[in-house]
Amino acid sequence: MRADIVIYNLLKDDHTIFPLVVPQAVQVADGNVYLTYNIIDSEATVSKNSFNDYDRYMFQISFFSKDLNAAASSAEQVRTTLDRYKGTITVDAVDYNVQLIRYESQEFVGYDEDLEVYMIAADYNVIMTQ
Repeated sequence: MRADIVIYNLLKDDHTIFPLVVPQAVQVADGNVYLTYNIIDSEATVSKNSFNDYDRYMFQISFFSKDLNAAASSAEQVRTTLDRYKGTITVDAVDYNVQLIRYESQEFVGYDEDLEVYMIAADYNVIMTQ
């Protein structure tokens, strides 16, 4: 199960999103909003009757922009897309079964004066089955 593939594919059409970090070649202070995603934690849940009932992932999505309002608006759009999402996503003929994506929290991380960029971080739980 690859929750990172799910997150990327749910957001890639409407957002500029990268795994882990924004590449150095990207000028974040250009006024656009750039997103990164990162798995913070993962846990397999098993029962007496099954080897692996489901996996739970804690994800952080970070928003970077020169414009704080643009970053906050993008964070709200992502929340609308992801929060309470259920379904199956097929990528390259592989099915990813999402039982639930749940919004957990959001934090205004701060402002980088050297880069002139604001950052917002939002945490989500993703529950997937095989």
